[in-house]
Amino acid sequence: MNKYFTTALATAVLVVFGSILAVRLDAQSTSGQPLAKEAVLSAMTSKVDTKKAKVGDTFTAKTLNPLQLTDGTTLPAGTKLVGKVTQVQPKSSGTALLGVVFTQVEKKGAAPITVHGLLAAIAPEPSMADSGGSTNDLPMGSGGNKGQTAAMTGTGVNGNTLGILPSIQSGSSIKGVTLDPDPSADGSSVLKSSDKDIKLDSGSRLEVGLTSAH
Repeated sequence: MNKYFTTALATAVLVVFGSILAVRLDAQSTSGQPLAKEAVLSAMTSKVDTKKAKVGDTFTAKTLNPLQLTDGTTLPAGTKLVGKVTQVQPKSSGTALLGVVFTQVEKKGAAPITVHGLLAAIAPEPSMADSGGSTNDLPMGSGGNKGQTAAMTGTGVNGNTLGILPSIQSGSSIKGVTLDPDPSADGSSVLKSSDKDIKLDSGSRLEVGLTSAH
């Protein structure tokens, strides 16, 4: 009896171990390898609204800071990110829901790179009030202060980059909108709101983590 019990127990352990190993390998194969050690600060250059968006719709953003990749190359500020809508539900159906994933990086003068990009953080477009400024501080405003505007926007008075823009707070800083910290079953980032439809306007700030696509 002991011999049979020992054999059965050993077989069960091997089956369980094999199942765990298979799950871990499958998770690695679907997660991709990080293309950079940190997420890159970006800004939306198009709009997404849960009232109008459809699954499969594409949208764009641009990087605001340079990003050094793990292979030693650098994506300069202004690199285009292309994303798509993977899930959408308007507030009229209950809870507004928006699933998104970035699928491509377009570096000027180079071939597009296929990626899997997820949101680490999202925030509304910064306003003049956020930086203690006013409309008169804009270059075209009466009595405009170009130096202050340059400091706020991260560009010099001649359009040259002054430095790295600060990161935004992790998660969602958009009032009434939450960002699920874990990817959904389809591998996308999911925004939810029980208060209103979700609108990502042009200029909205994003932190995007990039991994290789499979």
